[in-house]
Amino acid sequence: MTRAIVTILFALAALRPAAAQAPGDTLRLTLDEAIHRALDQGFAMRVARAGVLEANGQVREALSSALPQITGSLIYTRQFASIYQGAVADTSSIAKLFQNTPFGAPNVWNVQLQATQLLWSGGKVGAGLAAAKAARHIAALQQSETAAEVTYQVKQAYWNAALQARLVAIAVENLEQARQHQRAVQLYRQAGTRAEYDLLRAQVDAANQEPAVVAAHNGYDLALLDLKRLLNLPAEQVLVVATTLDSPDATIPVVATDSLTGPDRPGLAAADATVQEQEQLLKVTRADRWPTLQATTTYNEQAFPQSVFPGSGDQFRRGWNGELKLSFPIFLGFRTAGKLEQARAAVLRAQAQRDQMRRQVELEVGQAKAEVARARALLVARRATVGQATRAQYLAGVRYTNGLATQLEVSDARVAQQQAEVNQVQATRDYFVALAQLERALGRPVPVIQRPIEQVAGALNVKEAQP
Repeated sequence: MTRAIVTILFALAALRPAAAQAPGDTLRLTLDEAIHRALDQGFAMRVARAGVLEANGQVREALSSALPQITGSLIYTRQFASIYQGAVADTSSIAKLFQNTPFGAPNVWNVQLQATQLLWSGGKVGAGLAAAKAARHIAALQQSETAAEVTYQVKQAYWNAALQARLVAIAVENLEQARQHQRAVQLYRQAGTRAEYDLLRAQVDAANQEPAVVAAHNGYDLALLDLKRLLNLPAEQVLVVATTLDSPDATIPVVATDSLTGPDRPGLAAADATVQEQEQLLKVTRADRWPTLQATTTYNEQAFPQSVFPGSGDQFRRGWNGELKLSFPIFLGFRTAGKLEQARAAVLRAQAQRDQMRRQVELEVGQAKAEVARARALLVARRATVGQATRAQYLAGVRYTNGLATQLEVSDARVAQQQAEVNQVQATRDYFVALAQLERALGRPVPVIQRPIEQVAGALNVKEAQP
């Protein structure tokens, strides 16, 4: 089977679900486009952006404690019964004193404006504002950490879909080869040069390959569903992965070793910021032991009309006062001491979690580096195996045509060649996922250099030969 026919079969397999819909409904995405869509419309990123927005609100709320608090109110009071009603009805000069007071007036209007300014709280406001800013910084770092995790998941799902698409092409190609061999054996049988057993075995081999094609299609559909979930696409959307696992120039990306420095994970910075936040919250709790000083001024105007609404003749009476209030805790039933213990425990917990994350990240980086090396070596070995299996299948076919090989040898050679191709594409997928895992562990993109597979294989052989 020529490579051109294989490419056509691969394209037909990838486009199989799109047969029932218009071509305009098909969505073709490269790997970079899929990552961009997931970062823009994915569920995890939407939740992370909401967390940043919430943290911004917390900073504003903490800042409000240091700013003046100004409130206004308009109060209307209606007295349905009062002990001074009789005095108001009296026309004497003493009774008239109660007409324009809250005691005797049936209607009271009060317009009030109050301003309060906190002057000192033992550092509670400053520490609370610092804690809120730290929380905002944590939310931004967690958004970056979420973006890195989403990128890794999309890469993994995308390469899984590309792998399944390639497996569909391999299964279809193998079925076509089995059917071609069946037709050839049938012609040999009609010419009397092959036994009935050979024809039956060829028919069985072709029939056994049909379930593999169905299984490959099912795996491809499931892989696409997983990718659609990450991209926030409906299940009925026709999706085609435009980036394939095959390298047209027989090269693979190799990590530049000088770029493998220490990790730069946003999660590590978020853990440090969490410790700072808890330390500031501890200061807030300590400030509960200190007194607070605040200044308040109140300006109001009152009117006492005989009707419901004040008229032009009703005079508003002005009032304006101010107060300075110093309040301090004397005994709160050990509540402050209990809150202090909880705050200290939160600091210790944040420090332990930060140290644990550092060790965990170091482990992940080491595992990712080892996995990249393993997957690269396996990919080089699988590549060489495919060439050998293809050559063996060709020789088995030639030997069978010349009557030097049995039908069983041809079948075994074809199965071995198919398995070699499956192993190669699986190794390619594992290598690309390992590179994505290394980027996830380091917390930054890893520079790579495209190198021929033969050159990489030669470098590995030299390394293995060294004592």
